[in-house]
Amino acid sequence: MAKDPLSEIVEFLKPDARLDLKHISVEHLVGLSASEDGVKTLLKNEQVIQNVIELTDDKVEEIAKNALLVLVNVSANANGATELLKYRPTKRKNVLDLLVSYVLNPQKKDADAACMILSNITRLEDELEVCLDSFIPHLNDILNAFVNIDFNKKGSNLHYLAPMFSNLSCSYRIRKWLTEENPHVPVIKLLPFCNYEQSNIRKGGAIGTVRNLSFDIEYHDFLLKNDLDLLTYLLNPLMGNEDYADDEMDKLPITLQYLPKEKKREVDVDIRKMILETLNKLCTKRKGREMLRDNGVYYVLREYHKWEKDPKALLACENVVDILIQKEDEVGVEDFSTVVVPEDMKEKFTKMDDEYLKVA
Repeated sequence: MAKDPLSEIVEFLKPDARLDLKHISVEHLVGLSASEDGVKTLLKNEQVIQNVIELTDDKVEEIAKNALLVLVNVSANANGATELLKYRPTKRKNVLDLLVSYVLNPQKKDADAACMILSNITRLEDELEVCLDSFIPHLNDILNAFVNIDFNKKGSNLHYLAPMFSNLSCSYRIRKWLTEENPHVPVIKLLPFCNYEQSNIRKGGAIGTVRNLSFDIEYHDFLLKNDLDLLTYLLNPLMGNEDYADDEMDKLPITLQYLPKEKKREVDVDIRKMILETLNKLCTKRKGREMLRDNGVYYVLREYHKWEKDPKALLACENVVDILIQKEDEVGVEDFSTVVVPEDMKEKFTKMDDEYLKVA
């Protein structure tokens, strides 16, 4: 039987181990965890992982930081993220509870690494409902920490909580919380970050959360309420400094009229595609389509289409435009979600899209 290559350093990873040996050992694990094979090796030694988890709260900040970096790398691997959920830190019921405590501690210097691990773990669709039992009691506190840009006093920006919220919103329980929590509705706090220029991570996570909400038709009426002003946040990244005719300008949400000449479009194509996918979903019901038409979405997409170069984004844009340019009697259906598309037609549409992308 092959000897475990990590067995010799287990003792050096204990909280009371000699400082220099502990420091060197954790640094070694950071390098090891940077590769898939290294992660596999780490996962074979449960005691090493347990010790690393304990060291994330080490009194020496550099050791705590490196221990967290090891877990960032381990959790970036789907199997590694799953395995981490099995561990129980001292004085905490599970790893998630420990990481959340770091996020909510304004004096935790490396809370950003904890956010990254939480983002990685919540990507596990099969484990999401299990994770929620740990998250739900703390959701309002986590959100308040996220929206308070200066919450962490040691330099952590907590940006990676945004993709974590996006991952969590794949669950119906979280979508319900995002839209129904009282007295402050969480999604209202998240919306401004759809236009947050200082971080694409925050911006992408906020838009991803809204997109996941739009996939659930139950929330379309909520999302399109006038006081939510969602279309302002979605259209702003797609707009440049182009001029519109007066009658077209009058249809746009008031804050998007007469934008400054220095206005630039969103540079991240993935964010642009998420916005287009959200607009597409909001076209599912007649009420949504009419709301988009009444707010000049077609005019914005017409100008955006002239600028866009990415074939997939262009196709996503055209899919929305093709719906909006039709009158409702031409659309011929109240709710697209009730339309049953035969399998052969699905294959035909997929083939058409593939051919479009090849030509583009």
